[in-house]
Amino acid sequence: MPLSTEKKFLYSRVTIIALFAGGFIFAFAGFNGFPLWYGGFVFCFWSALGMLNYSERSSIWLLHARPWFFALFYASLASTAFLADTFGLGMHLWFYPFYEGWGLLWVWLVLYPIGGLTVLELLYVLSGWFGEHLRFEEHKGTAWHRFLDVFEYIVFLSLIAAVAAGAAGIEIAITAPLTLILAMVWIPAALVKFWSHTRHPGHYATFIALTALLAAISHGLPGTIAREWVYLDAPFLALSILGLPLFVWIDWFLFTLFPLRLWLFITLHPRVR
Repeated sequence: MPLSTEKKFLYSRVTIIALFAGGFIFAFAGFNGFPLWYGGFVFCFWSALGMLNYSERSSIWLLHARPWFFALFYASLASTAFLADTFGLGMHLWFYPFYEGWGLLWVWLVLYPIGGLTVLELLYVLSGWFGEHLRFEEHKGTAWHRFLDVFEYIVFLSLIAAVAAGAAGIEIAITAPLTLILAMVWIPAALVKFWSHTRHPGHYATFIALTALLAAISHGLPGTIAREWVYLDAPFLALSILGLPLFVWIDWFLFTLFPLRLWLFITLHPRVR
């Protein structure tokens, strides 16, 4: 017997509340030193936020309605995470006390991709709370927009290539500063690109910054206590803020922008729109 609309709504809300409770329990466990807290935390919060955002056609909707596109998006997140994490491990910026060898597949295939999905859903929630629902559309196609698209695309691919070279251990003394420079160029280019594709661009940059801040605090701080991952002193940007090195705050800003950049590619596809 099919469920009525009222029962579906009730069951979905009960599920969302249970998932939020699970997420807070895992976060509390992380703050109390449980070293394997992060997987449960991000899964619960991604599922809960995604269900709240279902009408906004975010990632849970994509999983349900366009599973092949979701698989492509997830694979892109996992691949990017693998390259960036391998680069960071090679630079001795962090390490994982409880993961090595095949165990790192859990980090690359589960923790990072679902963490990225959680950050994306958080951005959708924050934009909705402030009355500017996140919508992407094709830009006007002016010469300026076309130039911006090409420029951002070149910088984005160059950044990926630099990270891949660093992950492969190629000339770290060159690839490390090059990656930093490209990241600093790509961030404003990406922000302007997002602005050109956003239906209500008024405060979107604020939402992105707030999302990155909340993500760094809610994901990063419990991790420093639980030591599921351990940050080391960077050769640069070693200043700490709230117990997190400065490079970690920059990383979380990039960790907010990267899923959004990949999401922009997916959500503007004609078969998704």
